[in-house]
Amino acid sequence: MSRITMRVTVHNESNALLILQGSNHESGSFTKGQSPPKQIKANETKSFQSEGSSILNGPPTTGVEGTVRYQIKGGQNDGQMVVVSWNSPLVESDYDNTFGTTCPPGWEITHWGGQGHNGQLHVRLRKTAPRMIPRFHPHGRGFAFSNNDWDKSLPVISVGFLWNKLLEAMPEPLRLALQIAPFSENDLPLTHANEGMCGGMVFAVLDYFYAHLLPPNTVESPKTADDPLFLYIRERLWDSFDVSGQGHRFLSYSSPHYPDSSGGIAQDFGYGKGRSWITYRETWQFIHLEIDAGRPVPLNLIQTKDLDIGKNHQVLAYGYERSGQKVTLYIYDPNEPQADTVTYTFDISSTSGAVNITRSPANTTAIYCIFAIGNYQPRLPPSGRPIVSVRDSILATKGRNAKSLRQTMSETQFVGRSVKQWLQAL
Repeated sequence: MSRITMRVTVHNESNALLILQGSNHESGSFTKGQSPPKQIKANETKSFQSEGSSILNGPPTTGVEGTVRYQIKGGQNDGQMVVVSWNSPLVESDYDNTFGTTCPPGWEITHWGGQGHNGQLHVRLRKTAPRMIPRFHPHGRGFAFSNNDWDKSLPVISVGFLWNKLLEAMPEPLRLALQIAPFSENDLPLTHANEGMCGGMVFAVLDYFYAHLLPPNTVESPKTADDPLFLYIRERLWDSFDVSGQGHRFLSYSSPHYPDSSGGIAQDFGYGKGRSWITYRETWQFIHLEIDAGRPVPLNLIQTKDLDIGKNHQVLAYGYERSGQKVTLYIYDPNEPQADTVTYTFDISSTSGAVNITRSPANTTAIYCIFAIGNYQPRLPPSGRPIVSVRDSILATKGRNAKSLRQTMSETQFVGRSVKQWLQAL
């Protein structure tokens, strides 16, 4: 095995000049002839590479860990710093390769890639702006009824059955560390719809979106157990728990023994990523990549530390905005179908403490962790409505605050097409 390397490519997607202010290595050094460029001009892409040590070009003896600092030249943040750091250790850990990116308020910096002993890390800098799914807005794409309005007579699922299925999928060392025991399936009654159908509603909304359809426009939730929409949402609720995959996270992150920050009892068993690392590093990283690719992201909110998984909640992220270290997510929340805008805001500067998230509209329920639900696969939902009116199309793409049809078509990337062509493409 040859040296461990990390190649860093900086995409300066702004009108500012970046001027190198310094660099350093905790281990390794820059590859000969591939040091960081002294300048990265506006809308320019530049690369550099660092590498660890090895024995006569044989086995590596060190990993590579370094930092570069660039000064922003131009605009209101003139003189402030952009910092990029990377760490590819000699011995891979539970954290894999890790990276840090910081920028001043008013700027957005994101990264992707970089894993493996010959990592290829990409870093993008641009001015802060909302980054939204072009064809998605909850006012048109979401259900008009609330998750809080389900009839209590509608049967949904056995809690004991679901609990044990999630527990079976959990790695045994983690289950033992978190002291989670199975239930008797007969101990808990069947849950009912009024206790929440959020995961099924989120998956169904995604199904309509990918089928180029709108959900039924009824303002009342289904009221009978044989209603095709209720049966469909109930089935999609089960799918959203990902019981044969990573669904055990619903349980493990809800345990009072799971750490908020790195460390704690779980680290002794090889599961050292705390709730803040999961939220601020893994989940945020996944969200911005998916939304940049045009895909809304189903999320689970851990809202309990006492294993009462019924308190947890599922929502859908359809946009984000980063300013410095502050991130704002734009959310479809089945509990808030009529809210103009639902957002979650948090600071990703540090993973050393508990997760701290501010919701708008204000909600006093704490969020202890957010993780992405990765098992979604589209299905054809019932009672879908084709988009045939300009009003529905505007609501589905820009919501009630859209200023005009022309602007909506422009902002949803359909400039130069007829209204009919635009409607067909939504």
